[in-house]
Amino acid sequence: MTQFLREMSPEDVQKILGRALLEPGFRKQLLADVPGTLAVLGFKASPAALAFFAKLGDQPFGDAADDIESFISANPLPNTWF
Repeated sequence: MTQFLREMSPEDVQKILGRALLEPGFRKQLLADVPGTLAVLGFKASPAALAFFAKLGDQPFGDAADDIESFISANPLPNTWF
């Protein structure tokens, strides 16, 4: 069976970050396997998006979530994440 992955929207990114912040088990899964977790959720993502989610594991999650505004300012979602 072929699975069709859809591109991530800014709202999808927010939902994933919110879920990861609120659900420790999901956060652990996401940080352990970013591409696999996003694929299970039905998303494909650009290398920049994968790198952003992977970076979350390198710092306290709350700090990483705070960094999203500066990341988005430097890398507008419509061009970078799709």
